[in-house]
Amino acid sequence: MRRGSRPRASGEPGVKVDARSERWREHRKKVRAEIVDAAFRAIDRLGPNVSVREIAEEAGTAKPKIYRHFADKSDMFSEIGQRMRDMLWAAIIPSVNVETDSAREIVGRGVEHYVELVEQHPNVVRFLLQGRFADQSAAAMTTVNKGSEITLAIAEMISTELEELAPEPEAFELAAFAIFGTAASATDWWLGADDDSPRRMPTDKFIAHMTTIMVGAVNGTAELLNIKIDPDEPINTAVRRQQPVA
Repeated sequence: MRRGSRPRASGEPGVKVDARSERWREHRKKVRAEIVDAAFRAIDRLGPNVSVREIAEEAGTAKPKIYRHFADKSDMFSEIGQRMRDMLWAAIIPSVNVETDSAREIVGRGVEHYVELVEQHPNVVRFLLQGRFADQSAAAMTTVNKGSEITLAIAEMISTELEELAPEPEAFELAAFAIFGTAASATDWWLGADDDSPRRMPTDKFIAHMTTIMVGAVNGTAELLNIKIDPDEPINTAVRRQQPVA
């Protein structure tokens, strides 16, 4: 290597990015996304028991090449779960306006978007929730944990009022995880075991029940913290400290 041609360590001012490394990173990112696209198609078509070989065939590649871009099955399954979370995030967050929407409207709209996504990819949801392998179970938990970030992001939008009224922000974090864990279990029940299983109740009824259950979880958490949330008022005026009983 000629003098002066040695790459400089990352993080230094004026560092030059190694062009080949950057191209490989972008290529790997692109191929990973294409494989996840293929996984969605394969799972939608073949069901939750799809194999890595079948995913590779859908992607037009060989199974060993999958592992050039994913560390192992768990890595790929987690990426599938992450894609579901990102799709849900993209649907819910732009539809929320904490200045004008009530808690019930925010929760109801979120449940509607969630159920729409489940209806679009029921077998992918089954794949994540009904995993036959430890890798899939881990991916399911990753999806639930990442999903709770949506609730936390909405809470962050009204964080000023929450910080003033609630000395225990971890209680809202617990509620976020509990809500998404409940949603995952309820969805597993609603979908049934396979694609031939009828839904346990009509879609609109499922949405209505889930909305009521989730609003109840929010109100219950608020009650524990001595906070009153009127679920039918705009969020920015609905949250207030309860007055102690004389």
